Amino acid sequence: MCQHGQPTAQPFLWRRFTLPQNCPLRCLPVTQALAFIMNRYIFTIISAVIISGCAFTTKPNQDSGFAEAKSLVQFEGCYENCSDKSDGSALTCLSSWIWPDVFGPKNMPDEIYVEAKNYSELTVTAFELGNEVKKSLFKEGEHFTFTKGRIELKRKYIASGATEPGNVFIGVGTGKTALGIDPKGDGRVEQSSSFAGTGFLIIPIAASSTDISKIKRKATSCNES
Repeated sequence: MCQHGQPTAQPFLWRRFTLPQNCPLRCLPVTQALAFIMNRYIFTIISAVIISGCAFTTKPNQDSGFAEAKSLVQFEGCYENCSDKSDGSALTCLSSWIWPDVFGPKNMPDEIYVEAKNYSELTVTAFELGNEVKKSLFKEGEHFTFTKGRIELKRKYIASGATEPGNVFIGVGTGKTALGIDPKGDGRVEQSSSFAGTGFLIIPIAASSTDISKIKRKATSCNES
């Protein structure tokens, strides 16, 4: 029931656009109810306009880009599994890309060992507290491509449609992940994504983002290699 009460003789507009009994807006005049509804979306509309055409980048301090590895042999070594946000890196873990949905917060490996079996295959082993917990063989052409001295994972495509409840964006997004080494020999992960489409059917939106992470290569451990 409305706290302030309703007049006995209701205006024409109120009678014609009476809201359902369980609607929290039914105690408001029509103009206030419409304003309330529009205000719920105004922040999203403004945000869509602001981010359109923007590019966002997160990268570690003094990032020097990828070194152009001549072969997969240059990737051999023991690495920390996750990046360190304190150096400006985007937070990521190698195990999340190598074995999606296998590890969680409670069983996350702390080290990753990479070994080149030949010029087109890599064996990757995950260690937790010195114990081997996962080992897999990856082949070029089947699991990854080796391009310009870096390992590129297959590109992902994500579609966003208006048929999804509450979704106001329509368009297509792409994502790409590249793994490599920097000039100092540490691991480097670069995740790039882009989205193009419309918001509320009328606002053109195009945005991109790049997250770069440094993964430290370790001199020892990984079960002493």
